[in-house]
Amino acid sequence: MSNEEKILQLLEAQQEEFCKINSRLDGVESRLNGMDSRLNGMDSRLEGIESRLEKLEESAEITRASVNSLLEWADHVSNAISFPLPKVE
Repeated sequence: MSNEEKILQLLEAQQEEFCKINSRLDGVESRLNGMDSRLNGMDSRLEGIESRLEKLEESAEITRASVNSLLEWADHVSNAISFPLPKVE
């Protein structure tokens, strides 16, 4: 066997190994693409959740302020009937 034949044989063996590696990398790439699409879906869901949470926080602040105003009013009124109410914070 000449040197050229040995080199060709080694190149063919390397080519086979590269083909195996490429096929495995294709599988990994497809799995990563699937993960990417799932993460994109999760991102959009999280954006919706964040938006809803901001609305809830704003509503909670309004509700808290309203309840405190009512309790303050009730405290003033309770002095007339001697029935104190605790302040909610």
